[in-house]
Amino acid sequence: MHILIVHRYYWPDTPAYARMLHIQAQHYVEQGHKVTVFSTQPCYNGNYPETPSPSYENVAGVEIFRTPLLRESKKTKIRRALNVLLFCLSLMVHCLRRFRKYDLMTVASFPPVVMGLTARVLGFLTGTKYLYHCQDLYPETVIASGMMKTSSRLASITRSIELRNCKKAAAVVVLSEDMKQTVLRRSSALDNVQIINNFIIDEFDPAVPIAAELQKVDGKFRILFAGNLGRFQNLDALMEAAHQLSGNEEIHFWFVGEGAMKEELIEQAGALLGKTVFFHPFMPLKEVMVVISQTQLSIVSLNPGVIDCAYPSKTMSYLEAGSRLLVLVEPDSELANFVTENSIGTVCEDPSAGSFVSAVTREYERWKQGQGEDVSPREVGRSSFGQRAILSKWAGLLDSIAKENSISRE
Repeated sequence: MHILIVHRYYWPDTPAYARMLHIQAQHYVEQGHKVTVFSTQPCYNGNYPETPSPSYENVAGVEIFRTPLLRESKKTKIRRALNVLLFCLSLMVHCLRRFRKYDLMTVASFPPVVMGLTARVLGFLTGTKYLYHCQDLYPETVIASGMMKTSSRLASITRSIELRNCKKAAAVVVLSEDMKQTVLRRSSALDNVQIINNFIIDEFDPAVPIAAELQKVDGKFRILFAGNLGRFQNLDALMEAAHQLSGNEEIHFWFVGEGAMKEELIEQAGALLGKTVFFHPFMPLKEVMVVISQTQLSIVSLNPGVIDCAYPSKTMSYLEAGSRLLVLVEPDSELANFVTENSIGTVCEDPSAGSFVSAVTREYERWKQGQGEDVSPREVGRSSFGQRAILSKWAGLLDSIAKENSISRE
């Protein structure tokens, strides 16, 4: 097949998903497919390199087209909205100008709803099949975060558009059984939903250097939250727990990353800042993994209901770095059951700060008693989320789409 991979961020841009797509693209080429990528210049979090990437290049058999957009940052909301429109319009022009259509286009759920709608329109105009890779489900994620009411007109419109996006897709790929059930609640008639979780992108390399202030401090129990400091992660509860545990100066909370909640969290930390609560800016994944490897407990937390429409991929990086997990999600979720069944951490009883404090205390006492690992988090992670296993699932899905639509490999 000739596959078009579409995403705003692609290697050498810095998000984990950008790198994951690059690995997938190279794997598809090795499997005998022809692969084209449609993306933009590296610009994640407003980080623009001094030397732009080529507007067109071929890397290891993968064709890459990069369309120009306006320079933006998280504060330039109008430009960000314009760039969504420009990206989608540029994609349509790219596809409509082609003499021969692509056999399959893969799009993600970013920008939310709009990307799936664009793929659906292109499918109608060109006959190209599309695969909808849902890293998050909308509007369910926004509703669960409290930013949108279930009964609102916007939620109804969004839900209707997304249902059509899913119905018309050759396949809808989600990350967990919880997410699949959420999609099926939109319509039980959907028969194209597949579960393929994300894979471990980088293997842990202890030789990667990190800043001195991030090095492990003996006698301190470090709890780490790494990734997007956004509004879906129940971070208010984590900060409240940090205050409740502030009497124990051996327990340190670290937040590594950027996001909409960062300034609020720094303000909430108050007098704890620099004493038992610490913040560090965004870091490349390989460096973060070294920090995680020197951490006693890594946090996976989501607002109530979010686990039904998203799966935190930081889980894979935490496990690969060998850290135990502290999970603040619904106890009956796939993620919570995975942690419990494999004895690789603790699951909070409910999403409250009090439950978090109790869970931290149990793990802290375990650490003080010098208890070793019953199982290796790294081994559990690799057996469940290793690249070979996950990429083989993708290969199988592409083959089934090709057979169903009588598409031959090029």
